[in-house]
Amino acid sequence: MDQTNRKKSYSFEPVLIPALKAGAVSGASGLVVGGAAGIIRSSHAGLFAIASGLQCAALGTTYYATRAAILQAWQVTASSPPKDRIYPSTLAGGITGGTIGGLLRGRANIIPGLIMFSLFGFTGQHLYNALDVRHQNLPASPASRNNVSDDATNVPSNSIKPVEPRWKRILNSKWSPMKVLSDEEYENLLREKLVRVEAELAMVDEDIEKVMRRAGDGEGERETEKGGEKGEGV
Repeated sequence: MDQTNRKKSYSFEPVLIPALKAGAVSGASGLVVGGAAGIIRSSHAGLFAIASGLQCAALGTTYYATRAAILQAWQVTASSPPKDRIYPSTLAGGITGGTIGGLLRGRANIIPGLIMFSLFGFTGQHLYNALDVRHQNLPASPASRNNVSDDATNVPSNSIKPVEPRWKRILNSKWSPMKVLSDEEYENLLREKLVRVEAELAMVDEDIEKVMRRAGDGEGERETEKGGEKGEGV
């Protein structure tokens, strides 16, 4: 039984796959930023972009994998308090900065990388917790959390909203320029665009009718003028 519980609690699939995805996103952003920096510095933009992309991919993959492994080992779940993620993020940042700094930039950068990325992980997790609490309007005190959990047991299961994924909460925050649309919101948006297109088509039809009327009036005037000239000639 202990071995089966250990296998369930320490699985590599939820660690490696998200880490590779995070590394891919970090590498893509590193390519863009590195290419822009290479163009500004008037150096080889392609090589600069590739080097920056590889470094960012290594940092993103190592940090996410280390942090996920620590969270899994310490049994920190989505229902855990936000403060429980501060120490894993700080520790993962220090391990990532020291390891990648030593491998890519030499032994002299192990200690500075460890210190700086520990601060980055600590500060970043604090900021994320503050924004997450502000977005969800969660109570700050543990006592109020207990009251909410006690009240939630008396609420029907149909009225309980499922917890959104982290990436969706980040995009839906007021600090993000983008927003994840639900099916209903996307349908309403398409309907609004369809109404605008129909209104524009109706205006175009009216303009075409006006042009056709003007063309018909012009031809009628020309025919009357020709008829008058023929009458005068007779």
